[in-house]
Amino acid sequence: MNQKRKDQIKKLERELILNKLEAKEGIHDLVLILDHLKSGFNIAKIIRTAEAFSLREVHIIGTKFFDPYPAKGAIKRVKIYFYPTLQESLERLKKDNYEVFLMDMNAEKFLHEIKLPKNSAFIFGNEEVGPILDGVGNSQFTLTKIQQWGLTESLNVSIAASISSYEYVTQV
Repeated sequence: MNQKRKDQIKKLERELILNKLEAKEGIHDLVLILDHLKSGFNIAKIIRTAEAFSLREVHIIGTKFFDPYPAKGAIKRVKIYFYPTLQESLERLKKDNYEVFLMDMNAEKFLHEIKLPKNSAFIFGNEEVGPILDGVGNSQFTLTKIQQWGLTESLNVSIAASISSYEYVTQV
């Protein structure tokens, strides 16, 4: 393991300790679910978005390590929960009466056309293969997508999380 990776691991461990001590739920009830995202920079950027919009919490599914640097310190201010499977995250949200939306570029409904409830959660899947839906029934969420007008087929997951978070906070 190279020195840069060791430094990233130490920094993440310190920030996660501070997270347990200092992080508070945000003022908005939106939960972002990051399902098996790569350990690069997207997770930290999404945590930064969650802090900027003061979202309730972030669920990280199936990823144990990520580079903390792009979060710019937001890790210690945003409630973060790690789950081995998407199903475990969904079970917790169901107990709290959350409506879950899966961001999917093949969905027929556009996010801005949906009236989002106060207790909303958005699932963002892996950057290459999408979400890992093993053991999860489609009835547990609504498929939706962000409207695009150009030829690009999809947005970067951190950009999609930012746009979706903005749509939520402007609606609710």
